[in-house]
Amino acid sequence: MIEQLTLLIIGFSVISAAVLLFAYVFFLKDMEKTAAGIAACTVLLGTLAGLQLQHFRFLQTGAALFEAADYVVLLLLAPPAFYFFSREVLLPERRPSLVDVAHAGPLILSLVLPANVVAPVAFLIGTAYAFWFTRVVYGMRRQRSRFRFELFFFSLFAVLAVIVLVLGLSIPYLDPALFYIGYANAIGVALVLVVAALIVFPEILSDIAEAAQAAYASSTLTDVNVDAVVARLERLMGEDKIFQNEDLNLSSLAEAVELTPHQLSELINTRFGIGFSRYVREQRIAEARRMLETDASASVLSISLSTGFRSQSNFYAAFREITGEAPGNYRKRLQLARPDSPS
Repeated sequence: MIEQLTLLIIGFSVISAAVLLFAYVFFLKDMEKTAAGIAACTVLLGTLAGLQLQHFRFLQTGAALFEAADYVVLLLLAPPAFYFFSREVLLPERRPSLVDVAHAGPLILSLVLPANVVAPVAFLIGTAYAFWFTRVVYGMRRQRSRFRFELFFFSLFAVLAVIVLVLGLSIPYLDPALFYIGYANAIGVALVLVVAALIVFPEILSDIAEAAQAAYASSTLTDVNVDAVVARLERLMGEDKIFQNEDLNLSSLAEAVELTPHQLSELINTRFGIGFSRYVREQRIAEARRMLETDASASVLSISLSTGFRSQSNFYAAFREITGEAPGNYRKRLQLARPDSPS
């Protein structure tokens, strides 16, 4: 039973890794992705898929994976791949340095470490990176008006990393089969968390990237009349309703207010305490709330499309995120609260 469940999780992991890579490269258009970031994402997801395929090989043939050089390399490749991808998301403008070369050290260790030491070392390094990432994200909390959602998911990742670390340190006392099955399921749970986070909050990566730039980058607004730009921005949103354009992105809005994308991102983060994506969602939801209050004949679908959302599901997710309730419940609550509503 456990092996059958693990096989299902392995299949989900391989498919979801491919889907996540495709989504990152082609669909997350609001993110300022770098070639290094795309490469790191490819290596990270490829490594996780490769590990799961190795675990599948074990379940099918009983192969001794710790004796296989490719499995050892994958174990030690995963932590630095996670680090480099995380760094490119959080700090895309930071130039590579000689210190970064040290993060590739685990690959060298794979050539000299005995098999029974590889996994504990890999998991120690991986756990350290997981806590580093959580600490960096937590350090950006002042740049965001709402940060509990992200911290919740990354805290789960940190807890999962500790569980995997304990699993790795227990290798000398475990049947290797228990380790392979446990690690396969841990990778599956991690990918489930990633997919769930992107479904519930599709803009999570772009929002975190924007917050990181505001928190850790040097100011780009030194020579900018911030008040004038904010006034121009508010006119575009309030009078021109530029948010109705579903293709609106950071670059196009920056061009409209005559700033660079970096400058606009910093301005929104510092002035409003939120990222660009959240700012646009709030503008769209404010208009949607107005329409729900004043136009009883408008359907939820028509409101979602007229306020710039690409789909009704994205509209529902954003509405719940910002108001805490579904659009239909919001409209019904308003109708019941009116004095002339039927009791």
